[in-house]
Amino acid sequence: MHYHLKISLLIFNLFFFFLNAQELQSLSYKTIADLYENYPENDSRAMVFVNKYIEKAKKENNWKKQIIGYEDAIYYTEDINRKLSYADSAIVMAFKSSDRDIISRAYLGKGIIYYYNKRQYKYALEQYLKAYQFSRNSSNDYLINKIDYHLGMVKSYLGYYEEAAVHFRKTTKYFEENMKENLHPNIRLNNEAGYFNSIYRLSNCYENLRLYNKEDSLISIGLQKLKNINEHLLEYGYFQKGKGVQLLRKGNTDEALKHLKLSRDILVNNQDYNSLTAVYFYLGKLYWLKGNRAESLVYLNKVDSMINKVQFTTPEIRSSYKYLITDAKENGSLGKRLYYSDQFLLTNSTLNVDFAMLSSKIHEEYDTERLLEEKQIWENKLHNDFYFLIATPVVIFLLFFLVIRLRNREIKFPGKFIKLLKKFRKYYSFLIANKKTSEKKKKHSPEIIEDIKEKLKKFEEDKRFLDKNLTLPMVAKMFGRTHSQLSYVLNEHLNVSFTQYLKVLRIGYITNLLVENKMYLQYKVENLAHECGMSSRQLFSTHFFEINGIRPIEFIKNRMKEIGEN
Repeated sequence: MHYHLKISLLIFNLFFFFLNAQELQSLSYKTIADLYENYPENDSRAMVFVNKYIEKAKKENNWKKQIIGYEDAIYYTEDINRKLSYADSAIVMAFKSSDRDIISRAYLGKGIIYYYNKRQYKYALEQYLKAYQFSRNSSNDYLINKIDYHLGMVKSYLGYYEEAAVHFRKTTKYFEENMKENLHPNIRLNNEAGYFNSIYRLSNCYENLRLYNKEDSLISIGLQKLKNINEHLLEYGYFQKGKGVQLLRKGNTDEALKHLKLSRDILVNNQDYNSLTAVYFYLGKLYWLKGNRAESLVYLNKVDSMINKVQFTTPEIRSSYKYLITDAKENGSLGKRLYYSDQFLLTNSTLNVDFAMLSSKIHEEYDTERLLEEKQIWENKLHNDFYFLIATPVVIFLLFFLVIRLRNREIKFPGKFIKLLKKFRKYYSFLIANKKTSEKKKKHSPEIIEDIKEKLKKFEEDKRFLDKNLTLPMVAKMFGRTHSQLSYVLNEHLNVSFTQYLKVLRIGYITNLLVENKMYLQYKVENLAHECGMSSRQLFSTHFFEINGIRPIEFIKNRMKEIGEN
C-alpha cells in the first residue's frame, strides 16, 4: 500500500508540474519550497520542484536563494556525485556573497558529503579545514561549533579520543545552552540534534578511553532527555546501541540484545550503514558469547559484507574477523580462514593508511593554529604523540620499500592505494612478526638516544631531508652527535639505514605532492627530483621505482588518467 501511495504522489506531482510549468515560475520561493519540503532525504522526486526553485533564483540573479536551492538539492538528490556537484555550485555562489560565514558553511556541507556519503575522509578533512579557516573570527557560534563537531569526528575516527573529547565537550556545552523552547522549531531541533550527537560521540570517546562511568552516565542522560523520539529517531538509535554495548560489557546479554535489535531496526530504516555495521558486530559478539554460533556468524558475515560495500572500517569493527578466523580454524575451513585473514590484514592496512594520511594533515593544518589559542590544553598531548605521527608514514613507506623489492617488476600501478596494499598482504604479517625491537643491548646511553630521536623529529618536521647532498656525518654533526650514534638510533630504533631513511622521506614527500596537488603532475622528472632534494634524475627515477613499484613518468600518466576519470 505504501508503495502505491508513493506512485500516486509522484503521478500527481508530475501532473501538477506539467500543468503549471509556466505558472510555477511566477510563484514565490516559499510556495515552491512547500511543494517539496515533506519529501524524505535522498528522494529524487522532490528534484522536479527543487530545480524550479534554482531556475527561479538564477533568472532573478538571487545568489542567496541559489545557495538555498543547491543545499536543498544536496539533501534530496540520491546520486552522490550530483550532491558534490551541487555542493560545488553552492561554494561558487558563496564566494559571490563575499560572506566568510556563508563560504565556511558551503565548504562544511561539501565535507559532510565526502565523510558520510562517499567515506573519503581525506577529502572531507580538506573541506572541514577550509570551513575552519573561513570561520575564524566569526560571530556565528552555531557554525563554529558545527565545524568543531565534524573535526572531532575525524579525530575520533583516527583514535585521538582525548582530543576528540575536547571537541565534543565544547559542542555539548554550546548546544545544551541553546536548546530553548522559544526558538524557531527548526533552530531548536538543530540545536537538540547537535546536543544529542555530541554527548553520544563523547560517550564513545569515554568508552574507548575505558572511562566507563562517564560513558554510562552520558548514555543515561541521552535516553532520559530524548522526550520526542520521532523528532530525533536516528539519535535515539545511537543511544540504543550505546545502551546495548554497555549492558553487553556488564554481561547482561538478554537486555543488551533488546537494545541492539532496536538500534539495528532504526539504523536500517535511516540507512546509516557505518553505525549499522558496528551494531552488527556487537550482535555477532553477543550471540558468540551466548553460544549461538550460527546466529553469530550471520551477523559477523554481515559486517564483512558491509565493509566491502561501504569501504568503511574501524578498530572496533575490524575485530569481527578475529571471531570469523577462529570459527574457520575450528571447522577446518582453509579457504575461509585465508579469506578472513586477508580481510583482517586489509582492514589493518586501510586504517594505517587513513591514520597516516589524515593525522599529519589535521595536526599540520589545524592543530598548529589551535595550539597557539589553546596551548595549555594541547601541548602535553601533542608532545607525546608527535613522534608517532611522524613515524607512522615512514613505517608505511618502508613496508612499500621492502615488499616492492619482492614483487614482480612488471606489475602495473593499480591507481588506488588500497589495491596496492592488498598486493603485499601476505608479507605484511611477516614484517610485523619479525619487526626489530629496541630490547637490545644498549650501546649508547638513553639520554643520547632520546636526544637523537627528538632531533630526528625536528629534522622531519622542518623537512631538512629535502636538503641536497646530505650525508650521515653531515646530519650527525647537525645534531651535535657522532655518525655512529646517529647510525645506531636509525638502525636499532627505526629499523632503517641512513640511506633508506632519506630515500623513504624524500620519495614519500614527492609522492604525496603528486597525489595531493595536480600542479606537480606538470613538472618534469628532473624538477621533481630537485623538489625532493635529489640532484640526479636517474637516481630519483630508480628510488621512485623502488618505493612505488612504478617509474615517475608512468605514475604521472596513471594519476592524470585517474583524475580525468573522476
